[in-house]
Amino acid sequence: MANQNDFWSWIMTDQAKTALAGAAGGIVRWVTLRERWQDGVASLLVGSICALYVGPFVNPLIKPMIGDLAPNGDSTGFASFLVGLGGISIAGLLIDLIRTRTSRAKGDGDAQG
Repeated sequence: MANQNDFWSWIMTDQAKTALAGAAGGIVRWVTLRERWQDGVASLLVGSICALYVGPFVNPLIKPMIGDLAPNGDSTGFASFLVGLGGISIAGLLIDLIRTRTSRAKGDGDAQG
């Protein structure tokens, strides 16, 4: 019974709200792209993770634009949703940048050596 209470206590935290907003963004992405259910689960998970870790960087960028529209001037939920929506794209972009940089470094090292 204590585990159930811990879960509901956690659901009310800011981190949980951020993760749920990111998951919602991942679900919207999945539904609009009409992907397989496995892709949907991946979008949900990646959206949540990206919202938790990238959302705090995006929020200050969008707050000046939507701060007055957000309830109580808090744009955190919307920022988390946007990051969840684009989470897979963001992750893919970062992975591609790392791969490109790594392959260039290996290519440059081979040419000099």
